[in-house]
Amino acid sequence: MNKQGGFAMSGMAILGICLVAIGLLTIGYGGVTVGFSLSVDFQSFLVGGLIVVLIGTALIPGLPAVAKLAVLALTTLALLMYIHMMPDLEFMLMLISDVVVLGFAAWFAILFLRK
Repeated sequence: MNKQGGFAMSGMAILGICLVAIGLLTIGYGGVTVGFSLSVDFQSFLVGGLIVVLIGTALIPGLPAVAKLAVLALTTLALLMYIHMMPDLEFMLMLISDVVVLGFAAWFAILFLRK
């Protein structure tokens, strides 16, 4: 906050907003290129864009923790869905990937709730 009671834009906030915009544009580009569907091709754009959006929301200091947790949950679910839609991935590799994704999600959730 600045002295007038409003929010001052910091460099991290501007970078975070730019990353959120880039992530949303990536998702939109994937939808225009391969079509909005549950195909693995679109899911790669969706997961990549959501990860960039998640990094962007983590960098915005004034954003409430609920918004950051909502983006984290959406990214985690999309990533788990993407992992399980891969056709040639062994079942044990899917489970190992699930543990890694859920571990990172729990770690980020704890970081978001501490601030």
